[in-house]
Amino acid sequence: MRELLDRIGYVPRRGVWELTLRCNLRCLHCGSRAGAPRGDELTDEETYRLIDQLVKLGMKSITLSGGEPLMRENWPQIAERFRKRGVRVNMISNGLNADRATIRRMKDAGMSNYGVSIDGSEQSHDFVRGRPGAYRAAMQALENCQAEGFPAACVSFVNTKNYHELEELAETLCRHGVKDWQVQYGRPMGNLGEHLDLVCKPETILDLLPRLARLYRQYEGRMRVYASDSLGYYSEDEELFRGGRSIAGVWSGCLAGVRVIGIEANGNIEGCLSMQTDEFVEGNIRQEALEKIWTKPGNFRYTRGFTLEQLGPGCRACDLADVCRGGCSWTAWMEGGRSGKFDNPYCYYRQAKLYEKAHGPSGE
Repeated sequence: MRELLDRIGYVPRRGVWELTLRCNLRCLHCGSRAGAPRGDELTDEETYRLIDQLVKLGMKSITLSGGEPLMRENWPQIAERFRKRGVRVNMISNGLNADRATIRRMKDAGMSNYGVSIDGSEQSHDFVRGRPGAYRAAMQALENCQAEGFPAACVSFVNTKNYHELEELAETLCRHGVKDWQVQYGRPMGNLGEHLDLVCKPETILDLLPRLARLYRQYEGRMRVYASDSLGYYSEDEELFRGGRSIAGVWSGCLAGVRVIGIEANGNIEGCLSMQTDEFVEGNIRQEALEKIWTKPGNFRYTRGFTLEQLGPGCRACDLADVCRGGCSWTAWMEGGRSGKFDNPYCYYRQAKLYEKAHGPSGE
């Protein structure tokens, strides 16, 4: 697989940009511990220069994120500058500041859609968000999108509190005009590392993926249901979740630093914005040009320089190891004990084999 990637080349087609770490919530699952802005966040002019560098490298799609991206005052100018250079722009936000005037500004800037994070029922959502009324504000944001004729999307963090609410949530989101719904696990980093009771066990993947597949089929044509890259891999319905989003139509390895780039608000560059540790910072645009960081030999070595030896025992023993490469790199690194080994128990294929070994092929 690595040989194929080397032949295709490394181009940051997709990216996620933390416009600011400033946020008006203190969510229990926040991996970046958002709240106060970083002390050295990029100036407006630096953001515009970075946009030009990203476009020059070949970027086609960018997600504006945070913190809470609507708290960055020049977000409309950032979005518009990307769009004028042919880049598809969307945003993921908590919805608190998304009134109808803001939605109109998104339309005027040429954004493709607005994504709102909603985590279950009103009770579950407000609990993890740490603020009464957060759910109603998020739902109002979706209604504002409907009123303005602007496409809405949603991202949901699956945890032990909302695990059995997904079907109800799906119906609510579809009714509110959501066209794309991404479901993901939270990993025990940042704030969630202090709330481990909310973290689902690896074996829940055996139940979760079939449920998402049923929801995919139920809402097909009305709302697209898909799993994030931290969910998988190789279930019977793999192609539902990967079609058009991977090289082979099924999971074919993490693309952080290959086709994906992450940008922190202070100009730090990572293969994926989820990788919130200094170990995965490849450089900073204030010290080096983005192109130099992206093309520097030795950078993004966990994907570009992948070898089976970097996998932990569970993943290395798998017959799909050279294709899967440990699944989501960040999840695998976290679950490998941050020891330098990538080992990912949140894998359908692994858990199915463990279940069969314990219960037999019939599940008895």
